[in-house]
Amino acid sequence: MESVKLTIDGREIEAAKGKTVIQAAAEAGIAIPHYCYHPKLSIAGNCRMCLVEIEKMPRLQIACNTQVTDGMAVKTESPKVLEARKAVMEFLLINHPLDCPICDQAGECWLQDYYMQHDLTGSRFEERKEHDRKRETFGPHVVFDGERCIKCTRCVRFLQEVTHTDELTVVNRSDDSTIALFPEKILDNPLSVNVVDVCPVGALTDRDFRFKVRVWYLKKTPSVCPGCSTGCNISVETYQNRIARFKPRINEEVNSHWLCDEGRYSFHGLTEVERLTTPMIRQEGGLAPTDWETALKAAFSGLRAAAPLAAMLSGRNTNEEAFLFARLAKYISAQPALEVFYREIELTEVEKILKSPDRSPNFRGARDMGVSSNGDFEMLLRRLLEGKFHSAYIVGEDPVSQLPEGDEVKSALEKLSFLVVQDIHLSATAKLAHVVLPATHFGEKEGTYTNRKGRAQRVCAAVVPPAGALQDWEIFARLLTQAGEKISYSTPSEVFQAISHNVPRYEGLTYEKIGDQGLQLSDEKQQP
Repeated sequence: MESVKLTIDGREIEAAKGKTVIQAAAEAGIAIPHYCYHPKLSIAGNCRMCLVEIEKMPRLQIACNTQVTDGMAVKTESPKVLEARKAVMEFLLINHPLDCPICDQAGECWLQDYYMQHDLTGSRFEERKEHDRKRETFGPHVVFDGERCIKCTRCVRFLQEVTHTDELTVVNRSDDSTIALFPEKILDNPLSVNVVDVCPVGALTDRDFRFKVRVWYLKKTPSVCPGCSTGCNISVETYQNRIARFKPRINEEVNSHWLCDEGRYSFHGLTEVERLTTPMIRQEGGLAPTDWETALKAAFSGLRAAAPLAAMLSGRNTNEEAFLFARLAKYISAQPALEVFYREIELTEVEKILKSPDRSPNFRGARDMGVSSNGDFEMLLRRLLEGKFHSAYIVGEDPVSQLPEGDEVKSALEKLSFLVVQDIHLSATAKLAHVVLPATHFGEKEGTYTNRKGRAQRVCAAVVPPAGALQDWEIFARLLTQAGEKISYSTPSEVFQAISHNVPRYEGLTYEKIGDQGLQLSDEKQQP
């Protein structure tokens, strides 16, 4: 691609022809303040915050809509530019309420940040402020505060250009200008909460997160969404060892800047259950607490004595856990039927922008690790309902509650000679088990997922599991020890080293090579 050379604040840089000044500056690590500009939306040019001085041009230019040219000289910190920025800030703050202490956006508000960087003066405005609607519900997830809105129109453009659902528009003029819903519309599309992410101020807030915790108390951990096999990159944000919210993390190879609403709120199902913290074993009076050694011995001996085995692994389990699970199943039964739990839903056109039809984020990775026999999950389920198995080992899923055939599944599981369930809570399926093993959820795991397109990505632990629960990989490793295998793994990264030596597609991979953005696997090294 043809490139041009220009200088920004005296520093010579090179940029692709056709890039705008704001893009070229960002690539060079030079921050130009802006509100309305967003790299994935059309140019509006209405906030005027990105004004810069360009040599030989008589007036200041907006960096978001000015293309770079060869020999261009740009100043982003000249006296004229600084004066203009200060004026823009003063204009934006004329009708803005001084309610930062009670605003949910405080701590991540661009208006707050830019005021500290580019204004820092008292208001000269003595007239009455114009008021707007407060706490207006736009939809099930989004609340609007008109007085905090700076009319950057990012939300409107997102709904016009990304989801094509057009729920919002700008109405009226001058001081009366405001964002509003179209008549008979509700902001409830499957990607609706992205308007909160793109809003640079406190005008649009997330109803689920409002007033939960101040953002400066949040601990942010890069990870991958557990909702489906798209593998959207997220920041898991926690407070006092509880997940407070998911936010999208930019990855142009996977989800760009966006996150679907279902994935965004998927952590509730993981965190709002009563956790299992001790193993349980079935006795005459029902399930009773026991110690780990007793539970593991009972689980291994019971499954081994009741072949043939049906082994079902959650699609939320990591590659490291799937690798050990596949090995364990072969120790338990000579010909185990093992599959990844899999179900699909029909997607709308808006959902297809990000979502995969399945609910198994690591389906492809688990199958790479050997969690697959002759057939698929539907065949395993059919054989289970036909009574073809004497034992089952179900990890991280609740087929009794989750599948349409739940009653039939319950009946089939009740007829088994031995059932082991490994989960984070006492689910309907776990209540039928002979042994229940308390495990960990996605937010407590270290490891990797492989998404539907074959991209390996890191999953990082954001919270600490409750005392008494074990990591899934550790449970599998201890059961392998029961089988007589000498286990030397002490961390998930050591298990991944074994994967890189034993699974062709992952040959030579390390956590460092995968990094925060993931790594596309080659299809040339398929499992034989």
